[in-house]
Amino acid sequence: SEGNGGLPKVSLLSPHGSEAEIYLFGGCITSWKVSNKDLLFVRPDAVFNGKKPISGGIPHCFPQFGPGPIQQHGFARNMSWSIADSDNVEGDPIITLELRDDPYSRSMWDFSFQTLYKVKLHSNSLSTVLTVTNTDKKPFSFTTALHTYFRASIAGVSVKGLKGCKTLNKDPDPSNPLEGKEGREVITFPGFVDCIYLDAPKEIFLDNGIGDVI
Repeated sequence: SEGNGGLPKVSLLSPHGSEAEIYLFGGCITSWKVSNKDLLFVRPDAVFNGKKPISGGIPHCFPQFGPGPIQQHGFARNMSWSIADSDNVEGDPIITLELRDDPYSRSMWDFSFQTLYKVKLHSNSLSTVLTVTNTDKKPFSFTTALHTYFRASIAGVSVKGLKGCKTLNKDPDPSNPLEGKEGREVITFPGFVDCIYLDAPKEIFLDNGIGDVI
């Protein structure tokens, strides 16, 4: 259907009541509702013009996470993806989006590639799988991330599961992070935080401060 700014979007609906919305521009999941409550956040100043990345939801960072030789967080969040496949399992929808190289991507990163992004919506969970295939005749390396924005009330937010991890604290000096070790069972956010956790476990728990543990 037509989304904000006239951009095409895909709506997923589970018979169990959960919903999700994905914009083909950027392959960006902008909404994930469980029991009619959206767990994702899109910034109020987000632009839906097909030129600037959508600020919020679950944007892609590919083929570069953060700063580097090409634009910040790469180009995947600034290109239009296509629908490669759709399916359902016991009524729960599954959609696969595809992104391939084009003159715009090759102007920054001169490789031929295919990325497939499979999104599965369940009754109370959302799962994603990103598969990158090198279709070029030369090797390449890349970094990738899903830069998720969660809806939250920061005064009540806490994170569990990172105790014992090595930390790189980028506050106060981002260019010279302080090495440390996380000693807290429950991490809260009373002020500005910019900290990297190394060797994090596969599962951590986010209490969003508004009644949900993700």
